[in-house]
Amino acid sequence: MKKFLFSLIFFSNFLFGQENKKTSTLMLSFDYSFQFPEMDLKDRYGVNSSIGGSIISKTTKDYLYSLTSKWIFGNKINEENIFDFIDGNNGDIINIDGQIPIIRTFQRGAQFHFNFGKKINLNIKKSTSGIVPSLGIGYVYHKIFIENILGETPQLSEDLKRGYDRLSGGFSLKQSLTFMYLSNNNMKNFNIGLELIECWAKDLRINNYTKNIVPKNRFDLFIGITLQWIVPLKKRTTTNFYYY
Repeated sequence: MKKFLFSLIFFSNFLFGQENKKTSTLMLSFDYSFQFPEMDLKDRYGVNSSIGGSIISKTTKDYLYSLTSKWIFGNKINEENIFDFIDGNNGDIINIDGQIPIIRTFQRGAQFHFNFGKKINLNIKKSTSGIVPSLGIGYVYHKIFIENILGETPQLSEDLKRGYDRLSGGFSLKQSLTFMYLSNNNMKNFNIGLELIECWAKDLRINNYTKNIVPKNRFDLFIGITLQWIVPLKKRTTTNFYYY
């Protein structure tokens, strides 16, 4: 009788104890990209960085949904003769004190996308890692940020700066191919790879004070190297039992 009970328990565990654990995860990430401009974008700006964050949801089948917001920072403006309209006969802007102010220009903007991807798992020990191709849809804008350091310059008041900042924005698509590493102990989680961001932009300013002709419609392209540091917030594990 004892042998029969032992055999019954043993085979019950064997028959009903086979399982496949799947985990859905909600995550936050801190994002950084180093981006190269192409198409119309490179005529106006040099390379830029974008910094921001994402909310990421990973399903039990390793589908990934995310919302990403990143702010654009760049120090190189390629477009020339921005202030031709106000620089006078000698090529200098004069402030109210009769001095030549220090005027600096930078690239600023933002990128907002909703992304969808699929993690293709790789057999890496102590992790659930894989290659992630993804697509995104969203909105991108960029402008020339104008900074006046020395003295008050009425020609570049906050209202009048809008006539020179080249604010542009529009519909955007995003494609990326990354490697996602998620450690089993949650101590080391990151995503690194390449991204392409296309933007069908247009000039958003009604008034443009420059002598140059600025096209109303643009096609801007960002080619970037991207890195995300991931912080898991919540996990839910589902267990599937197999009966034989």
